[in-house]
Amino acid sequence: MTLGGLVSLLALVSANWRVPLGLALVFVLGILYALHISAVNRRLLATQEELRRAQADQQRAFADLEAANRGLEAERAKLRGITETAVDGIFLLDSEGRIVYANPAAERTLGYGSGELIGRDAHLSLATPESRDQAHLAYRRFAREGRSRVLGTTRSLVAVRRDGSQVSVELSIATLRLDGQQHAIGVMRDVSARLRMEQELDESRENLQSLMEENRTGILVLDAQGRVRFANAAAESLLASGEQGLVGTDFPRSTAAGGPDGHPNEIPINRHDGAPGTAAVAVTETRWQGNLAYLVMLHDITERKAAEQRMQQLAFQDGLTGLPNRELFSDRLVQAIELAQREGKGLALLFMDLDRFKEINDSLGHGAGDHLLRSAAERLRALPRASDTIARMGGDEFTAIFYDVPDAAAAEGLARRLLDAFDEPFDLEGTAFAVTPSVGITLYPSLATDPDVLLRQADSAMYEVKRRGGNAYRLFSPQITLVRRSRLALEKELRAALRDGDFALFYQPQVELGSERCVGCETLLRWSHPTRGLQLPSGFLPLLESTGLILDVGAWVLDEACRQIRGWLDQGVEPLTLSVNVSPIQAEHSDIHALVTQALERHGVEPRYLVLEIAETALFSRLTQAAGLLKRLAGLGVGVHIDNFGTGHASLAMIKQLPVKAVKLDRGFVTALGLDSADEALVRATLTMAQGLGKRVIAEGVETAEQLAILRRLRCDWAQGFLIGR
Repeated sequence: MTLGGLVSLLALVSANWRVPLGLALVFVLGILYALHISAVNRRLLATQEELRRAQADQQRAFADLEAANRGLEAERAKLRGITETAVDGIFLLDSEGRIVYANPAAERTLGYGSGELIGRDAHLSLATPESRDQAHLAYRRFAREGRSRVLGTTRSLVAVRRDGSQVSVELSIATLRLDGQQHAIGVMRDVSARLRMEQELDESRENLQSLMEENRTGILVLDAQGRVRFANAAAESLLASGEQGLVGTDFPRSTAAGGPDGHPNEIPINRHDGAPGTAAVAVTETRWQGNLAYLVMLHDITERKAAEQRMQQLAFQDGLTGLPNRELFSDRLVQAIELAQREGKGLALLFMDLDRFKEINDSLGHGAGDHLLRSAAERLRALPRASDTIARMGGDEFTAIFYDVPDAAAAEGLARRLLDAFDEPFDLEGTAFAVTPSVGITLYPSLATDPDVLLRQADSAMYEVKRRGGNAYRLFSPQITLVRRSRLALEKELRAALRDGDFALFYQPQVELGSERCVGCETLLRWSHPTRGLQLPSGFLPLLESTGLILDVGAWVLDEACRQIRGWLDQGVEPLTLSVNVSPIQAEHSDIHALVTQALERHGVEPRYLVLEIAETALFSRLTQAAGLLKRLAGLGVGVHIDNFGTGHASLAMIKQLPVKAVKLDRGFVTALGLDSADEALVRATLTMAQGLGKRVIAEGVETAEQLAILRRLRCDWAQGFLIGR
């Protein structure tokens, strides 16, 4: 309110209300003060309202700030969670290249514990010595200029771990400005495992490539149309593709699919050495560049096929002679019988054994024996027709099937042809040896129709020829079966005799012709048969040897002889030497040295009382082994005599080298004394040479006074025989 207005108001109040001017002035001033206070209050209220609004705005701003802080913390937590759990290593470098942050993955990759990387110079700690300086200079340039060749790129390099080992990593670096300073954030990934896998994969690829290319097995990949999409070098070579190659050519699907029986097809090939051969084709369905394809393998089976052929030959062909073997012969015999039955024909089956083969094989060795068998096979191979079969059954046994043989006369004619083939001697090691066969014959269907029966019949007939001296043939007859059965029965009786103690020893005296004094005895084996009485060895000894019973009987004879010597000594009888014959089979198949030692020790007999008589033929057939045996026996103190001297191939010069005390003239020479001057001259020469070598000569089989007189005149040392003592 202006001053004029205030004066007007005072005049008005004073006039109207009739109050004094001073009171009116007070009144008016009161009114003015009230108005002023009211205005002040209004302004104060307005200020308070503005203040409330400002406080509300501030509270909202604080709330927004707190929300923003909470959001920032959440983002930081997320970022921290990401970096803490990241597989890749993350670290932050300041402008000096020091590490100010490293996540656990970075610590694990570099082999550090929690927080151990903080504050380290990244280049001095992590870079290899050869790259450390260059990396440090590059980072300084980056910190100074904010640029670097590695920004925004990923580099493969090697980092150094805490223990000094190195690890292959991929490193990406980005720029980051913090607090006005240039920083760098790096992401590091350990790629050692990946590099190893890549290396292994590369090696696998190289190995596969090498396997495919260098493999001698041919490898093809065919598409669905049978067109070659891949071929290794072996396939190119095996299929002789030439310069044009196999890729793009057609490979027959029928060949790849195999035969109708499911077995792989076989195709002709050129082997790696240029020689023709055979390959087996095997196919497998596969994928090639995402499409259906076929993997074809070409296996070179040339050697396997040759081996199969050899196995076939070994299975049905005798390896020594090339003739059919027993298995093929049996098959041929069955076929021949079936054909003969259909056509109404006859067959002749011949079974042959070589005479003297064992003697030659033992004396000249297995090489000469094999040569003899091959030579015999060559002669036999020339005999049959295409429809006939000659086979080797084993050892020195051969068989022959002759087709369309009408009767026994025709079969015997074939046997004579077979004997004639052996008329010429065989040349063995430069010496001619006469070797003859023993042949047994049987006929189909007149004598038998079963293959096994026919074979047994021919074998039995051959055995009878062999038993009678060989070099002949014989047609099977039922009587032969009876004889063989008789021999089987005799063998059974001999086994029982050994078990029951029916064998006995007799002792024939040996006298010194100069003094007529009895100086020794020879043991003579007899069989006391329960019904037939006393049997001489000639009736059973061959069977003992052929069955092997001679080993047990011979051991019994040795033991019984030593028991008898012990009995004589215990009775005070003047000491005599007791001679025991050793069978050639004993010498070859038993340990004579051990048997003699055990018998002497068992009965307490001095070795000087025992003499072993070994046949000349046994000595000659196993000279090397016999020489060793004789020396071992002589070492025991046992005497050794050579029995049947003059019937084999031994010579006095050979006997000179052996520890032999005496030789026994064969009874054949003694029997001829007085009848044949040539035999007397032979005996005289033998005596002269043997006695000159210090060997005693014993004449056995002395049966007449004339024989004894001649032996005395010839100054023979000892003699024995029925004339002197039975």
